[in-house]
Amino acid sequence: MIGLAQRYPEARVTGIDYWDKSWGYSQRQCENNAAVEGVGDRTSFVRASASHLPFADESFDLVVSNLVFHEVKDSRDKRSLIKEALRVVKKGGAFALQDLFKLEPYFGKIDDLVAFLRESGAQEVHYEDTSKAPFIPRLLKLPFMVGTIGVLYGVK
Repeated sequence: MIGLAQRYPEARVTGIDYWDKSWGYSQRQCENNAAVEGVGDRTSFVRASASHLPFADESFDLVVSNLVFHEVKDSRDKRSLIKEALRVVKKGGAFALQDLFKLEPYFGKIDDLVAFLRESGAQEVHYEDTSKAPFIPRLLKLPFMVGTIGVLYGVK
């Protein structure tokens, strides 16, 4: 989030997290990091679950999620989390979602997942199997490591 704010100096960036005790950071720590990096005035942090985003429909030009959906404990249906993320993207806005999308028990088959995004309002959807990226060491490409990781991106 801080990196996005640094790269796009005209943007206002909002991040959400649940910040429960099992993770080693807090909302205050994120706010302090943003201030140290010089983007504290353009960033805000909201405590929320990805299953119920506290924003109106079509609130954002861009939604980015990085390895969040499989961790959300208050939603068994991981596809509903993707639909919720798309809900807050403006018509014509973009999304980039990275997660363990090849974990079929969570997300189903990739082709079905792409179709689900289209049914949920995405006009353009692409999938990239980032587990095959050349910069990832071979041993990390195992299924229990990053072998199930991928990016869904496109336009609503």
